[in-house]
Amino acid sequence: MNTPENHLPFQVTESVTRGGTIFELLEYKPLAGSDSLAIAEQVYSLNRAGVHLRQLRVRLQNDAVRTEPGVLQFLKGNIEMESSTGAGGGVGGFMKGAIAAARTGETIFKPLYRGTGELYLEPSFGHYWLMQLKGQTLFADQGLFCCCEDAIKVDAHKVESFSARVAGGEGRYQTKVSGTGVVVFRIPVPRSEILELTLNNETLQVDGSFALLRTAEVHFSVEKASTSFLGALTSGEGLLQTFRGTGKVWIAPTQPLYARMGGLLSTSTPIT
Repeated sequence: MNTPENHLPFQVTESVTRGGTIFELLEYKPLAGSDSLAIAEQVYSLNRAGVHLRQLRVRLQNDAVRTEPGVLQFLKGNIEMESSTGAGGGVGGFMKGAIAAARTGETIFKPLYRGTGELYLEPSFGHYWLMQLKGQTLFADQGLFCCCEDAIKVDAHKVESFSARVAGGEGRYQTKVSGTGVVVFRIPVPRSEILELTLNNETLQVDGSFALLRTAEVHFSVEKASTSFLGALTSGEGLLQTFRGTGKVWIAPTQPLYARMGGLLSTSTPIT
């Protein structure tokens, strides 16, 4: 017997439906604690701060969803798992995926779950972005991809320039997603804190690694800052992530602040 939704420990805060697949973002009610006093104290602090546990649920009706390896917590229904590279079928797709995986350090296989039922991915205190692509191609930082419809092609994209690979904070590869359908990203800040910037044959320069996504038409490189800019940079490295062209770039300006706060808290240094 299915448990009524209003008796479950979570509520659905966002839902996107396409074809036979429903992507749902679940937000848990305040956690009740643990038999460990130390954990109970942490839970109490989280509840007081209004921090909620979140989880992604995918409902399939004779459809399929592709996930990042290791994110599934449990599933129910008539669902079978297949393993593929996500980069297209055949020997060519396999070899392309194998080479990219070897260079990025990521696993070659992206599990594909097909059938009818429900999948629950690992819960997290992090944030999610349910994005609908319409014949688009996006490049995302490694680690952002969570899952997508089977219709979406997932691949590894080689960063164009040596300077971008070495100094861009992106690694040598980024994740490329393309097609029409739903893609879910795990993002480092709330969706409301992400800025969508539109470039019209313009240049965007970022001091740090908080640019998350870009459309395919925008070229990415890392450049040395001009002498006039050096005194204004916060990183002290004199390097700027540079985006040129016509398209969109999504950035998270608050991410460096959270990272700094985390570092200060770990050393018990007062935040200034």
